[in-house]
Amino acid sequence: MTGVNETESSIKINDESVFCTYLLTIRRARFNVEEAADFREYFESLAAVCEVLVVDGSPPDVFAEHGKMWRNVCRHEPVDPQYKYLNGKVNGIHTGVGVAAHDHIILADDDIRYTPDDARRMAELLADYEMVRPQNYFRPLPVWARTEAARMLINRAWISEGDYSGTLGVTRRAMQRVGHYDGDVLFDNEEIVRHFRLKGARIKYARDFFLLKLPPTFEKWIEQRPRQAYEDFVMRTKTLFFASLPLVLALTWMKAGWRLSLFYVLVISIGACVAAARGLADGAKRFFPAQIVFYAPLWIAERSFSTYWAFYWYLTRGGYPFGDKVLSKGTGRAWKRTAESSAENSDE
Repeated sequence: MTGVNETESSIKINDESVFCTYLLTIRRARFNVEEAADFREYFESLAAVCEVLVVDGSPPDVFAEHGKMWRNVCRHEPVDPQYKYLNGKVNGIHTGVGVAAHDHIILADDDIRYTPDDARRMAELLADYEMVRPQNYFRPLPVWARTEAARMLINRAWISEGDYSGTLGVTRRAMQRVGHYDGDVLFDNEEIVRHFRLKGARIKYARDFFLLKLPPTFEKWIEQRPRQAYEDFVMRTKTLFFASLPLVLALTWMKAGWRLSLFYVLVISIGACVAAARGLADGAKRFFPAQIVFYAPLWIAERSFSTYWAFYWYLTRGGYPFGDKVLSKGTGRAWKRTAESSAENSDE
C-alpha cells in the first residue's frame, strides 16, 4: 500500500501484550488542535493492548498536522486510492484492514471510546466469532443525547440483535473471505453486518457489552436528524408509521377536537415509554438512567419531523448530502437481500 511508513508500521506489532488492531478512520477539513490532543491521549490509553491504526482521509495539510500530533502513539496512514466508494469511511476501513498487524480488528467511529478492558473483551470474543456487534451508551447526557438514548432503548426492545452500534469487532480473515460490502451507502455500519450475515459469518450480537459513545454537539445532532431518517427509508413500514403520525394528529384535531387529539398523543407517548423501558434488559440499566425512558416521546416526535426533512432531500437532491457528494442509498445490497431472505422464511 502506498504511503505506509515502515517505522511506524512496526509499532507494537511484536509486543505479546497487544491483542488486536484498533482501526479508526477519520477525515477533517480543518485541523483542531484540541481534538487532536484528545485523540492522542485516547490512543495512549489503548497502546498497551492494541495496535492503534488511524487511516486519515484529511487534506494534506491537515494530515501532516495530525501526523505531528500523533507521532509515536499510533500508525498514521493515508487512504489507499485504489478504493473508490462514495462513503469515504469504507475506503478507510478497507485500507486499514489491508495493513493491520493483527487478525482481530476493532472498527470504531470517531465518537466511540474503548477502555483497555473493553478492547481485551472484544479480542476475547473475536477468538470465537468472526464479527462482534456490541451496544453503545452516551456520556455525558445533554437533552439531545437523552433523546438519542431513548431511541437506543426502543431499538433494543424491538430488535432482537439490539441497537445499531457505532463500533464492531471483526477478524481480518473473515473480511478477506466475505469480500467487499456495499460502500456507496449512508448506513455503512449496518451494511457490513448484513454482508457478513449473508456470507454465513459467525456473528455475536453482544447485547450486554456496552461501549461509551460521546454525544455530538447540538449542531451536529441537528445535522444527523434527516440522515438517520433517510437511512430508515428501506424499512418502509417504519417510515410510513412516522410519516403518518402528524397526519393522523392533524385529522383527529380537525374532526374530533383537542380532547381526542390529546388522548392520541398520550397513547403514542405511553407506548414509546413502555417500549424504551423494555430496552433496559440485558444489563442496560447500568448504563441508561431509568428516567431516559421518559424522553422516548421526544424521539418519536423528532423522527416524525425528520422523516419529512429526509423526504425533502430525496425529492430535491435525489439523495442525502454527504460531504461533497450526494448518496442516494441509505442502505445497500446486503440489507435488501437479508430483508428478502427474512420475508421468504416467514412465508414458509
